[in-house]
Amino acid sequence: DPKLAKPVLEAILRFWPCTHSPKEVLFLNEVEEILEMIAVPEFVNVMQPLFAQIARCIESPHFQVAERALFLWNNEYIVSLIAQNRDQILPIVFGALYTNSRSHWNQTVHGLTCNVVKLFMEMDPRLFDECSTAYQEKQEKEMERLASREAHWKAIEQAAEANPLFPRVKHALKAKASLAFAMRAQQAKAGMTMFDDWHLEDATSFGETGGPPTPEQLRRKSALPATAVAS
Repeated sequence: DPKLAKPVLEAILRFWPCTHSPKEVLFLNEVEEILEMIAVPEFVNVMQPLFAQIARCIESPHFQVAERALFLWNNEYIVSLIAQNRDQILPIVFGALYTNSRSHWNQTVHGLTCNVVKLFMEMDPRLFDECSTAYQEKQEKEMERLASREAHWKAIEQAAEANPLFPRVKHALKAKASLAFAMRAQQAKAGMTMFDDWHLEDATSFGETGGPPTPEQLRRKSALPATAVAS
């Protein structure tokens, strides 16, 4: 019954095994099986939370999870569903695709990501440019927020240092108490330095997947070894 697709997908998302990568791969297998049979109205009702989770899987440092999520774009019917609703789906997955294309450690995941990027570019160049601009603005606002936060903390530190009691407690303060914040700010700044506009010509130089996915990579739950299913 196609009408059961929405409640089943919602249940899968509710119980998603975020801390167990092999089970995430199994869940992605189940998601693809359901999407192959889902009707367009049911897909529209569940696509936003579903692709928010898929975006998190795309960014996963576990290469099998990221690969399995990106392999969804090898399914023609799923791609057709995405194409019909690209104006809502692309903004959800854009950040994950950008992050992977720049910094994912696995070469196969990097190539698959770039193929998906090129697919979206060719599908709707105007929408892709809009998402790219919106993402850049979001990153700039985040940098401004971090800079404002750092300025406020510096003002608080200066006010504390001006207090007559400060010399008495100075020895008890940790000199590197703001190290974590400084590292986050530096990482965000580095990300903005790397940011530039994407063009189709640039995407072609990102790398290829080395060929279509193998049956071993695309095998479903029923084809997995008993030990993997038991996990």
